[in-house]
Amino acid sequence: MDCDAHRVADVVVIGAGWAGCAAAVELAQRAHCVALHEAAAGVGGRARCVVRDGLPLDNGEHLLLGAYVDTLALAATLRDGDAHAAWRITPLAIRPLAKGQHNAIAFATHGLPGSLGLAAGFMLARGLGWGERVATLRWFARQRGRGFRCDPATTVDALLAELSPRVRDNLWAPLCVAALNTPPQRASAQSFLNVLRETFGAGAAATATVVPRNGLGDAIPERAAQWLVARGHAVNTSTRSRVVDVVADGVVLETSAGTIRADAVVVAVGPHQLRQAFASDVATRYAGIGEALRAVDAFEYEPIATVYLGYTAPVALPQGLLRLDDRPGQWLFDRADILRRADPAPPPGVRALLSVVISARGPHESLDHASLVAAIDAQLRRLTALPPLCWSQVIEEKRATYACVPALVRPAAGRLADRVFLAGDYTHSSLPATLEAAVRSGLAAARAVGSARAVGSEQKARFLL
Repeated sequence: MDCDAHRVADVVVIGAGWAGCAAAVELAQRAHCVALHEAAAGVGGRARCVVRDGLPLDNGEHLLLGAYVDTLALAATLRDGDAHAAWRITPLAIRPLAKGQHNAIAFATHGLPGSLGLAAGFMLARGLGWGERVATLRWFARQRGRGFRCDPATTVDALLAELSPRVRDNLWAPLCVAALNTPPQRASAQSFLNVLRETFGAGAAATATVVPRNGLGDAIPERAAQWLVARGHAVNTSTRSRVVDVVADGVVLETSAGTIRADAVVVAVGPHQLRQAFASDVATRYAGIGEALRAVDAFEYEPIATVYLGYTAPVALPQGLLRLDDRPGQWLFDRADILRRADPAPPPGVRALLSVVISARGPHESLDHASLVAAIDAQLRRLTALPPLCWSQVIEEKRATYACVPALVRPAAGRLADRVFLAGDYTHSSLPATLEAAVRSGLAAARAVGSARAVGSEQKARFLL
């Protein structure tokens, strides 16, 4: 349903990250008139496009899996059902960059469904003994038999304690850091089990690796903004907004353009930004808002560093998710797709573009950007032959995600107060801070808005009768 350009928005969504974009699109599909407000100059939040020297870089790498069904569905909606245009989807395969790495384990699901793919992956894995393969499959079977549930206070380190050090340290622990962005010693075992359940407890498609064809910005947020504008909804960037009051007939918001009113608001900002989304007295007057703010005030945060490296000649790399030796880089990606989309051209001399990710805290945080680039370039050269380095860019987020620790108290996506709703990856009840958690939370908030409005309309109709 198209939105009348002259109407005041039914719902304002504050924050145009993946949660806010998902909420705005779902609200529009439910016939609400939507205004999407973003404080930054562009949409996408921590998974957006940033242009450096003509290269449309992703603001950090993000692991996406076929289990992220709501993310894939949203991308399809934004392309009239053609999800293939958004993603390149391949069976999960984890390979070391060099065979001689101390942590070299090669694992692949071979496109088989769920636990069958896991079984095939371990039975055919390179770098493990037969006893380790069988013991790991038995461990996974026990987790499945328990319904992928454990004591909420358990850490991933404790969950993996019965496995051999080689399996624990060279496969599951790196996957924990990649999925939860929290070291196993501090990470929530329950959240990790939830990821395993969704990935290996479903069909073959769930274990697939999903890579955006044209970058993270094009995959969801930029397309969402275009989709909304094409249907008459408003998308306002460089617009700061906060809730200043909730009145009988709406929500009052203070924005960069002045004070406005809407029927409802969805707040979809990061947890470290949540307090700034409300006037100071609002939290004291509405218990749900106050509880949410107190919960996020207790969060700790973990960083993510993504280092882009440009080389003077093409670099031949194995296919799949490429594991490094953690000294200091963890994962390596070939970003030839970024070079193809360079506008007007790549930086002089750049013929290959690689990216290296370091998730969570570590010694690398003491290095300045030039030293970090030098350390990672030297690391790669220890593992494989490389041409001269001629360009680099470091993208480092100190508070990339909240620390996904055991028994963490998180606010829930949905209603905070009358006409005020919450979304964000930190509000999803089971998944860690992933793009799928962000999308699911946005959908949940939008549906809660619809339910609240339906109840309000029903009560009004009864009153009139």
